[in-house]
Amino acid sequence: AQAAAVNAKVAERMNGLGLEHEQQIMEAIRKAVPADMQTYWDMTIAAYWAWNMWDAKDGEFHSAQGAGGLGYAFPAAFGGAVGLGKRTFALAGDGSALYSTSELAAAVQHKVPVTWLIVDDGGYGILREYMTEAFGQATATELARPDFVKLAESFGVPAFKATEKTLREVLSQALLAESGPNVVVLETHLRMWEIT
Repeated sequence: AQAAAVNAKVAERMNGLGLEHEQQIMEAIRKAVPADMQTYWDMTIAAYWAWNMWDAKDGEFHSAQGAGGLGYAFPAAFGGAVGLGKRTFALAGDGSALYSTSELAAAVQHKVPVTWLIVDDGGYGILREYMTEAFGQATATELARPDFVKLAESFGVPAFKATEKTLREVLSQALLAESGPNVVVLETHLRMWEIT
């Protein structure tokens, strides 16, 4: 009863912040990921949302929170999939994904079942927000980056582009793949809520 009351209070506050887009993205991910799947989260705005609202259900939530470890999610999910012998889910931003794209080659070679969702907002989104809030503008947060779908395909990895409207369906299908890695790319900007 106490947990339900706290959750209701949090939901009421979140619903009043004008962050419906972010909530819809997180809801689509939660609905797509099977209840018992192990999830691995990188240092990115979607993960910061997940730290506060992800219900791991029968799976577990793995994160580099506090360590500041960019590039954690995909290699960790890779190891989890090898150890568990079943598909895992990794989520990274475009900045953190650039730290661990080389593992795609090993995942292909060994047919490791990892689904990697890359949320591409064109740069280091959280730094962009912090700088804009503190200084009125962001500096050097935008990234020259690859087309992640084409990059994954160059490794022989099935890759799919999703939109806010198709994310749940595209991610659900990727998570049902029988073997090997796959990549889903969502191009969107996510925002954090203000701390009050």
